[in-house]
Amino acid sequence: MISGEVSGLAVQVGRLQGDLHVHHHETAYKGHAMQTSRWTPDPNFTGRTHMLEQLRELLRLGQPGTSPPVVLHGMTGSGKTSIATQLGAEVSDSVTPIFVDASTRTSLLEELHRLSDEAYTTATRPNGLTAAAGPVTPQLPTSPETLLIIDGVTSAETLHGIVPRSAECRILITSTVRYLDHGYTHVELMDWTPEESAQYLSVVLPTSTEGDRTRLAAALHHHPLALTQAAHHCRLLDRPVELFLQRLTSEPVGTLELGDASGHRRTTVRSIEMNIDLAARREPVAKDLLMLLAHLGAEPLASSFLEQDFPLTYVSGYGFPRLRWPKRLNKVFSEHSRRTWRTMKAIRESLSRDRAVTALLQLSLIKISQDGYLIHPLVALITRAKVSEPLPWLQIGFGLFARHIGQVHTEVGGQQDADTCIGHLAELAATAIKHGHRGTVVLEACVHLARRLAYLGAGNESVNAERFAEHVLTTDIPKGLPPRAAATLHSRAQIALAIVVFRQGRSLEALARCDEALRISAQAHDSFHYVYALRTAGEIASVVGKHEISRRVLHAIDIQRAAPHDIDLLVTLANSSAQIHMSLNEVSEAQAAIEWACEQLTENQLPKAVHQSTLRTAAYVARTIDDSEGWLRHELALLELRRSEQANGRRPDRWFVESLYSAADAAIEANNLRLAQELVDEAVAVAKRTFGTDTESYANVLAVRGRLRLHQKRLSAALRDLTYCANFLRAMPPPANGMLTGVLVHLAIVLHAAGSKSRAIATAKEAYDIDLTQYGEDHPETLKDLDVLRYVKSTRLR
Repeated sequence: MISGEVSGLAVQVGRLQGDLHVHHHETAYKGHAMQTSRWTPDPNFTGRTHMLEQLRELLRLGQPGTSPPVVLHGMTGSGKTSIATQLGAEVSDSVTPIFVDASTRTSLLEELHRLSDEAYTTATRPNGLTAAAGPVTPQLPTSPETLLIIDGVTSAETLHGIVPRSAECRILITSTVRYLDHGYTHVELMDWTPEESAQYLSVVLPTSTEGDRTRLAAALHHHPLALTQAAHHCRLLDRPVELFLQRLTSEPVGTLELGDASGHRRTTVRSIEMNIDLAARREPVAKDLLMLLAHLGAEPLASSFLEQDFPLTYVSGYGFPRLRWPKRLNKVFSEHSRRTWRTMKAIRESLSRDRAVTALLQLSLIKISQDGYLIHPLVALITRAKVSEPLPWLQIGFGLFARHIGQVHTEVGGQQDADTCIGHLAELAATAIKHGHRGTVVLEACVHLARRLAYLGAGNESVNAERFAEHVLTTDIPKGLPPRAAATLHSRAQIALAIVVFRQGRSLEALARCDEALRISAQAHDSFHYVYALRTAGEIASVVGKHEISRRVLHAIDIQRAAPHDIDLLVTLANSSAQIHMSLNEVSEAQAAIEWACEQLTENQLPKAVHQSTLRTAAYVARTIDDSEGWLRHELALLELRRSEQANGRRPDRWFVESLYSAADAAIEANNLRLAQELVDEAVAVAKRTFGTDTESYANVLAVRGRLRLHQKRLSAALRDLTYCANFLRAMPPPANGMLTGVLVHLAIVLHAAGSKSRAIATAKEAYDIDLTQYGEDHPETLKDLDVLRYVKSTRLR
């Protein structure tokens, strides 16, 4: 090292770890006094109260003794520096905050040299402890009353040999690196909460509407830097939030470049791009893995999908998934490029993949949790923008889930596959549709998604189910696809559409879809999907209330029951037959059909879906004929089956919620109110979390809770639940309003008990008229309504 004084400046020049460094400062340094002056807090600082309290605790501010450095890490633009400086300002009356730029090792050393501690300067010579870059470091030149904020660390090597694992002063490090040293305390900083986003936007965009601010926060995923830029742009140009949102939809990356943010020299886009480039320099496969994750959507990806020997798939044309590069010359010209094969091979190779994951985690480009790898939506958006054609990533991405799609005989009434990949498949399929791809795997994925989303039951999922099914039916079949396979795809798409439109109240269209599926399956000699379509038609016919339709479907079912089908298909047909017979008030025929089906469950090893369908039908028959013991037994057995699926990654769907409230309803009938309360509480929690409070599933749960509260003699609470349900279900088409008559019957009893006899009579009459129209005057459901109507008419009020 060479040192000396030039024009009143102390200058040192030397090599540190192979790099040439020049440092100079005034001989009588005056800058340190500015560092030790009191900082002024930001009066517009938003939220983060809990984080500030946590940092105070971890740093042990004002307490004697040494303390390990605290690392505040998170995605770029999440507000790490803002929190660190705000904390320094808030505590500057009791400790001295010092801000140190640590974006590079050189800048960190220069900043520490300015603290003018000669012992420390000597120790940083090439042969000193600092050059050794080990865990033993020189003592930092600060006192216990000092808060040293080391800002912007992008690599653990920046701190090696400089920042100890314990120090007299208090050290707060901000970094995009997830893990710096096991001796440090690490705290992850997340995005703003919705409440914090709302608080910030209400201050900076006070003239905008609350709805626009909410949409802006959601569109930018509550990312602090992105929201700050957006607000600055809208304020600067006096642009409405609605216009910004429109541009964000049409030109997302360009729009994210707009606006400035105090304390940030780079935009959200540029900051993320720099981290992506840095990760790629550290490990080339990191960029490929990030690109793959970006095309899989925002849901966590289980690591097991990457650890399997997954194939490449055909996204543009016809072909089967391939695990190896084809050696035959005529296969070289397939849709798969050599680069795609090399990329897939590198991602499948465990060591290169682990290095890539490490590089991405270290820069907070992805996160890891017990559910898998998670990419931030803004990182995904900016990453996807780097490629114009996503074909290679679709070919690899679909391959991760190839074993979950294209399996046509998984079950009769839904999907047995775990739902851990359904969000990723939906993202891949939507991207493929957007870019006009219609290869084998795209069509198979669309059918798979249409079937499963139709049963999940949420409104947006039903819309997506319809979109995916329509894509199959309106797309030209890829050249080379066998006719039987094409027929299977179309039949399954028609059945999925039938389920979706039936839930929307379009029963006749649903039956027409079933008829088309029956025609396609018959022409293809596909008995499995013929029976599946017939079963779907039977479910619809049993609810529609048109006897001529029910008779027609029942006749077709009887013909198939006499045919030499496998036992699982015969049991499925028996269940459908029992449902239709019950709708026609042919109770003895329904009992015979379901009793035979239940016997087959004990004598044969049948798929779980067939078990579930049989138990559901048996419970329905038992409830209708007032067999409370049998009703509860079947419901609890069905619930046990559906609950076991939740442990295998299956998402709670409307069938699971239905099992919870139906079992609770049966427990009420059996006078087991304690069990009913437990099941209702669980149903309320699951329905609220999965579907929301303005949905059919949640209303059905409240209907059963209202009945339970009636039996508990909590009349006011029962009246609230049942009134809400009645109003909600009246506005819904069948079959979504299937519980309406039961709600009205119990609401009539509550109204009568509350002294509103005229309203009770009108409500009971409404229930009776609905069931009379659907079932006829001698059906058990209609007769139950009539009993309640007579009760509220004749019983005197006390």
